Amino acid sequence: ISASNRIKGVVLHDILARIMRPDDLEDAVSGFLLKGEVTHPEAAQIRELLSARIGSAVSRGWFPDRADRILNETAIIDSDGKIYRPDRVVVNDGNVIIIDYKFGGHHPIYERQLKRYADLWRRMGYDNVSAYLWYVHTDDVREV
Repeated sequence: ISASNRIKGVVLHDILARIMRPDDLEDAVSGFLLKGEVTHPEAAQIRELLSARIGSAVSRGWFPDRADRILNETAIIDSDGKIYRPDRVVVNDGNVIIIDYKFGGHHPIYERQLKRYADLWRRMGYDNVSAYLWYVHTDDVREV
């Protein structure tokens, strides 16, 4: 993709925010293509990259065919009024999986952010909460 890494990350993040299940990838990419936000060659690269990444994430339970709830970019309001917005939360059979997408290098602040998200879900009454940083370009996963 010809744009800067930051722009690429924003576009890829926005596309992932529109994907609930693996079958949603084509429509999500096509929507960005139709709006002129990506070119045809970029769309092909995005499809290839995200298809491979989502394929690997399916085995982790991050893109299930069925789940009680799948929440993309859904706001959580803490008791102090602060708003948090995890990239993806999958709730199934009382288990919560939180995934935060990253497109650059690792930074310790990301782990603190994800720990805060997990704490919020635990305070909502969920005991089995797992949280992951997903470096999409490299498919590197860090459990927090």
